[in-house]
Amino acid sequence: MSSAIPLAGIPVFPSSAADNYEFKFVGEGNANVIFEIIEKSDGAYVNGIFRGSLLRVPKAGKESHSYLELQEYWETVIKPLFGREDLVQQRLVRIRDSAVISRLNTTLKGEEDIRRPDFRGSQIAQAEYAMLVEDMRQRRLHSLVSPFHFPASNVSGVVYEPDHPEDLVLEFKPKWLAQSPNAPKGATRCRTCAHKAYKRHTKLAANNGTSTKTGHNTTILCPLGLLASGSSPSSLANVISHFSSPNPPLTPRAPTPQQQARFAHWLQTNTLLPRVRAAQLANDRAGPLAADAHDPRFQLAMTLRDCTCFVRIRADPSAPVQAKLGDLDKKNWAAKLGYWQATERQLIDGGYYDGREEPRQTTDCQLGKIKAEIE
Repeated sequence: MSSAIPLAGIPVFPSSAADNYEFKFVGEGNANVIFEIIEKSDGAYVNGIFRGSLLRVPKAGKESHSYLELQEYWETVIKPLFGREDLVQQRLVRIRDSAVISRLNTTLKGEEDIRRPDFRGSQIAQAEYAMLVEDMRQRRLHSLVSPFHFPASNVSGVVYEPDHPEDLVLEFKPKWLAQSPNAPKGATRCRTCAHKAYKRHTKLAANNGTSTKTGHNTTILCPLGLLASGSSPSSLANVISHFSSPNPPLTPRAPTPQQQARFAHWLQTNTLLPRVRAAQLANDRAGPLAADAHDPRFQLAMTLRDCTCFVRIRADPSAPVQAKLGDLDKKNWAAKLGYWQATERQLIDGGYYDGREEPRQTTDCQLGKIKAEIE
């Protein structure tokens, strides 16, 4: 298979990695697992191509795109839409030593007790490629100049600074930043709030009417409020309130008043989220019900509706707020389209766009408030 990625330039995971590095489980999804890499000698984070990065590896037995395909999509479709400063950087790394995979599986097995029940027992695939992904967590080493600017042989020239303990990272999914083209006229909820109300409502029914929600901030964050924060005082207040409490593990403590003020200023002035919205709209004018699974524009719109935004607010008040998008993988369109269409029909037929489900789920959707303030 031909590739737009120069295969000769992909760095090789050191053959000594299984002996010289520790792998710490960070998290996982349905098809991937994330590890951090630590040198055995002193527990320090590694230098070279690994510094400031997490190791992402594919799970075995999953019908998904290869990492080569995922990286090619990111390089050729996603990167042209945004600046380097807007994206969580990623690159391929070749794994030739099966001992590395064995070590990763041993580490994963040791975390069985804390894994999600439906993920337990899954293992790392014997794949040729893994991925190095920029580490956006707090209290980690990050580059002033990203190592992704340099070939592997030249990363020693990168200048790093440690995160300050008072730095703050906020994480959220922007989701659908515009209403679904398939939403009923007169809808009182946006697509994201309608979908989350549907999920809560069906879970409530499955638990015989007993809510299972516990823990941090269960209020649904309406994505329309993210965009309206510059002109709608109520939307801005709603977003700031949503992030006013700790949200471990990424945000282990609550923002300070100064950090809240800087985040508010970013919400009011950023151009990143409006650009994501514009790209969503430009690539999907008809909605899932009229979509073609083979339409690359619709595919891109759905990828942008599932990305994650990381906002880093440094302790230094003179440092700019940084915002980057991650989780921009190519989707398995053919497999997903049926699900997307069925979900859209359920939201319409079940009255979730209009808040007609019983019992009605609280979403605090900003759609009506924004309309009222505009009028």
